[in-house]
Amino acid sequence: MRPMKFIRRRAPILIALVLVAVPALAQTRSPPTSLSQSLEGDAKAAYDSGELLVANGDFVGALTKLRQAYEASKDPRLFYEMALCEKELRRYAPMQSLLERYLRDAGGSIPQDIRAAVDEALAAIKNLVATVTVTSIEPEASVLVDGEVVGVTPIPAPLTVDLGRHVIVAKKAGFETSEQTIDALGGSAVSVALVLIAQPHVAQLLVRSDANATVKIDDRVVGVGHFDGPLEPGTHGVQLTEGGKEPYRAVLELHEGETRMVEVTLADQRHAPWPWVIGGAVLAAGAAVAIYFVANPHDVTVAPDAKLGRVYLP
Repeated sequence: MRPMKFIRRRAPILIALVLVAVPALAQTRSPPTSLSQSLEGDAKAAYDSGELLVANGDFVGALTKLRQAYEASKDPRLFYEMALCEKELRRYAPMQSLLERYLRDAGGSIPQDIRAAVDEALAAIKNLVATVTVTSIEPEASVLVDGEVVGVTPIPAPLTVDLGRHVIVAKKAGFETSEQTIDALGGSAVSVALVLIAQPHVAQLLVRSDANATVKIDDRVVGVGHFDGPLEPGTHGVQLTEGGKEPYRAVLELHEGETRMVEVTLADQRHAPWPWVIGGAVLAAGAAVAIYFVANPHDVTVAPDAKLGRVYLP
């Protein structure tokens, strides 16, 4: 069943039910307008692209277009369409979240048969997902599930995940990363306590520069274009170099628990012409003297009272 066609195929049945069950409403209420008819501009263009992608079985691409359509229109019916795409991808946790948002935001505008279908789907999903309660005594730590940031501590509500294995991570600057792996079973509830231990005697340095700039800290190459890592508190030398650019050097004093950022855009290297001209003149004079001595192999005597740099030739 294709998600984009789902509502339209059911619409005639819904209209018939309304006419039979409540005939008086037929005179005061018009049939519900489809998304394709009500969306305009960028929202409609994105929705139409999503419909084409669904027809071709590209549900990941369709989700991207449906999200664009929602950002442009804020029409909550798009949550229902996105949930159906998630169903085709067997991703029941995000499907559940989207259906709950649809019920919350669309409210009384949801047709009765669609609401019944949503309630039935939510009841079935309960056995296809698990909830994870994440706790940590360290506030403002980033929490990631399978590499994706889901919030910062304290996490106010349990997280919903699909069946299977998941990696739960908490990280915060100045602390050791805490990680746990769980196996989620359908309909289960899992509690994860993530303990972050402060890194002893550590400061954090972030360096940002040109994409091709070589980053050295204490004469050791640590990256190209950027560096982000812990350092021992104390004095550290930072050097940035790149061909054709003026080098940058600085000495930083880092303190325990401190996070310091250095952002540098290297300037183009400047070449002053005068030293080269002067040097050339000096070299030319030296060459002339050399030629003279070769052509005239006489002894050179320097008067005892001669001033510095003055040579007397016989």
